[in-house]
Amino acid sequence: MSSAELVDQKILKSLCHQIKAKKWATTYIFTGKELERKKALAIAFARALNCSHQPFQVSCDCITCKKIEAGNHPDVKWYGADEEANSIKISEVRDFRNWLNLKSFEGKTKVFIFSQAERLTAEAQNALLKSLEEPPPGNVIIFLVPTAKSLFDTISSRATHIKVPSFSSKVIRDILIQDGTSQLEAEFLARMSQGDLARAKKAYEDNWFQEKNKWIDALLKNPISFLDEFHSASRDEIARVFDFLMEWFRDLLVFRATEDRENLIHSDRFELITSIVSQRDFETIVELFEELNQIRKSIDDYANQKLVLTQTEVLLEHFFK
Repeated sequence: MSSAELVDQKILKSLCHQIKAKKWATTYIFTGKELERKKALAIAFARALNCSHQPFQVSCDCITCKKIEAGNHPDVKWYGADEEANSIKISEVRDFRNWLNLKSFEGKTKVFIFSQAERLTAEAQNALLKSLEEPPPGNVIIFLVPTAKSLFDTISSRATHIKVPSFSSKVIRDILIQDGTSQLEAEFLARMSQGDLARAKKAYEDNWFQEKNKWIDALLKNPISFLDEFHSASRDEIARVFDFLMEWFRDLLVFRATEDRENLIHSDRFELITSIVSQRDFETIVELFEELNQIRKSIDDYANQKLVLTQTEVLLEHFFK
């Protein structure tokens, strides 16, 4: 799926109206948890600002739009493009400031995009402030962040904020199927990801659909043996196990309350969920879910890992009796 297909058309239309009225802002903050969708909107906005065809169409394939889409237009600069890097350092901000004061090479407007801008160091954010106070005309600066709180208030207050919505589960499912994922797996990944396409794709790469089903089978066969496997695991891995448990028992709780398959994340295990729920009352499942939730919070508070696992083994053994 191309970046153009990921764009929220309603937001893009609003930005194009700003361009037509010649009243667009200099600095924008695109918020939302779906990075790929924020990137796609930033690319489309950069194209709209520089495309010679008006009114702009996201399907435009002029040379300018093609260059921006491909990431090789000289007037559209990306910072923080290395998504594996832990931070965006002041050296990149210095490069940005140098380019900011130059005239555009080919386009009408220079566009600077800071991807995952929450990684900007404190030093880098402070260095940005002067440039954001009085940027030269003919420039647009875009920060892509999960929330505006990811940036200093002094930066946030100088920008126009645009919230980019997450994908619906149906859209993520369709994208995954288009990429070759089976219907059953795509349905699970779409619901599990909660609107985060990148998370769904990462789970697909990690074979999480197959792995989680192995975990479910092992849990039901013998909960103590299942958890014993993680006594020497890292805190992050144990947190992952408890996230899985919370998700699984959330499905049991939801189905016990609603009897609606459409509300399930693990809908591929519908018959199993039906069987388990039919043998337990609502209060029993609620009680276990709440206790697991408290244990999950204690992991974040650095509770003793072995004690946490032992406590959970007792709870699960009692539940599955």
